[in-house]
Amino acid sequence: MRKNGLIRKIFTALFAGVAIAMVASCNEPKNDDEKIISEDKGDDYKDALPSNTKDGTILQAFNWTYNQILENLDSIANAGFKTIQTSPVQQPKSGGASWWAFYQPLSFSIADNSPLGTKADLKKLCDEAEKKNISIIADIVFNHLANISDTELESDGTPKVSPEVEKYEPEIYALRNASGQEATFHHNPHAQGSGAITQVYSYGGLPDLNTANPLVQQRSLDLLKECIDVGIDGFRFDAAKHIETPTDPEYSSDFWPNVLGVAKTYYKEKTGNDLYAYGEILNSPDGGRDISCYTSLMDVTDDGYIANVFRGATLKKGDVMASANYSKTSSASNLVTWVDSHDSFDGNYPQNYEARLYAVLASRKDSRPMYLARPDKNTKQVATVANYFFEGEVIAVSNRFHNEFVGANENLHGENSVFVNERYNDEKCGAIIVDTAHQEEIDVTFTNLKDGVYYDQLTGRGYVIRNGKAHLKLDQSGICVLTRSKNDARPRFEISQRGGNFLKEIKVNVKVDYAKTSTYKLNNGSPITFEKEVTITINQTESVELKFELKNESFTVEKTYTFTPVKLIEGYFNVVNLNPTYLTDYEIYIWSWSQGKNGKWSKDYTISNGVMLIDKNVGTNCLIALLPKGYEIKNMNSWDSNVIKQSNDLVIANEYFDAKTF
Repeated sequence: MRKNGLIRKIFTALFAGVAIAMVASCNEPKNDDEKIISEDKGDDYKDALPSNTKDGTILQAFNWTYNQILENLDSIANAGFKTIQTSPVQQPKSGGASWWAFYQPLSFSIADNSPLGTKADLKKLCDEAEKKNISIIADIVFNHLANISDTELESDGTPKVSPEVEKYEPEIYALRNASGQEATFHHNPHAQGSGAITQVYSYGGLPDLNTANPLVQQRSLDLLKECIDVGIDGFRFDAAKHIETPTDPEYSSDFWPNVLGVAKTYYKEKTGNDLYAYGEILNSPDGGRDISCYTSLMDVTDDGYIANVFRGATLKKGDVMASANYSKTSSASNLVTWVDSHDSFDGNYPQNYEARLYAVLASRKDSRPMYLARPDKNTKQVATVANYFFEGEVIAVSNRFHNEFVGANENLHGENSVFVNERYNDEKCGAIIVDTAHQEEIDVTFTNLKDGVYYDQLTGRGYVIRNGKAHLKLDQSGICVLTRSKNDARPRFEISQRGGNFLKEIKVNVKVDYAKTSTYKLNNGSPITFEKEVTITINQTESVELKFELKNESFTVEKTYTFTPVKLIEGYFNVVNLNPTYLTDYEIYIWSWSQGKNGKWSKDYTISNGVMLIDKNVGTNCLIALLPKGYEIKNMNSWDSNVIKQSNDLVIANEYFDAKTF
């Protein structure tokens, strides 16, 4: 009895101890995440652009001038874009008043009279981009040159070449209707099979170059070499699928080896690096040809992948998004993907929605995502930066993730509205998570992320992954980018006007977030501290530099904008910053009206030191219209269908119009 009583006492004491331990354990936080996160050091990774153009992401600076790209290089680099793609560098049709004119070129040389800028501007851009490890690639049009119009045809039914071409390419123009292979343009409107794709521009209206012709090949090569000489690092080839390859089953030629192949060797000898090139292959190569005809020569576009990701019911299903296939049957390393391009953009969905789709693209292994800097959806106006969403953190975090995990493995999975792509190798791991349902909190299971602490690069929040599971809080973007880098979220910045002209006075509204301290100063004045928002009034008589500095523990963001007062010539409606080529390459008419009255054409203006001065008596409203050089409007009381480009409606009482956006 005494022995059993002793044993009973021992067991009672043991169970009491366990019970006390269990109570103590229950009273402590089950997962002391805050303490674990505070003690974690993170990793020592520093954001950097890839050294290889092929490994980075692409910003399509559609319609931007070379100087506009130059002005934004720091923002582009900070946003993680390795490569910037320009609009076509060749001389555009009719001076390039509209975006489509750049895809009807007149020359095989860099334009020195283009709304994008001069050859010297392009060289300066390339020089400065190189200092920041940014690659510049140029859009190139090889398949066709400009037509006269969509309705003017040769006797055989092929489009007539614009006589403007003769000024820039006299030899090619002279042989446009030569016989046989001497002809520099195809005259084969009834081609069948692959010939319908490569020997005649199948969707019509544009004169199709005979790319098997030695003269055409030589001038094409001359253009690429000229671009390489000014510092261009690669090319995007418009309508590439309409140019035959050496391995086409019919109508083959040596155009690509003789042009792109030689250019690659030229670039390698000049720089020691590999020239980057990709071709526009919309849908499939067609004509019974395999995509390998092109991927053996260059990378190609995959415009169908994003459609497999988000169209129809797939938008709401993470598992379907994760299992979406590329539309090209080729290695991902050969593909360039996008949410939008200049051809497909319609601007009918919000940019945060686009950012979630772009995050899916940027998360992928090997392929290169291209981000379109959105133009104005109605005009796609040339020489205009329509918005700055490209530099926002919601895009930048996806780019930086792409750069950090170049070559790493991937594991895609999803459930309900949540898409997950885990990237990992022996040294590191991370994940991009996209939720299409805008949930504030989600539970996510990981299979390749090691247990430990990870940080959302968009918000700076830390999370502990245990047993492959984590509970995440998302901001309104619906994106979470997890890596081991422990930083504050980068300061965010919004400004109502990024410099430019103003009349008498301007109020600039600024909002910041994720900044511990924010200051601004005018010219070299003393810094003025502000918090979340501030309105700055500028009314100086000379140009003013407005400088901002935003800081937190991890990052410093600096921005500078120049505001210039407009000095008007009284008695007129002043049009400032008018593109000089509009004065030399077009006829300019004014279409004016007053309320309740019909419109009429006039040339009631004068030009003084590059400023257009419009007679205020023309009416209460007007617009500026460009017509072909030498054209004369016959009916001054009726709208003329030959207008190439027009401004928005202008209100005379506003006193001036800044034509920088026209």
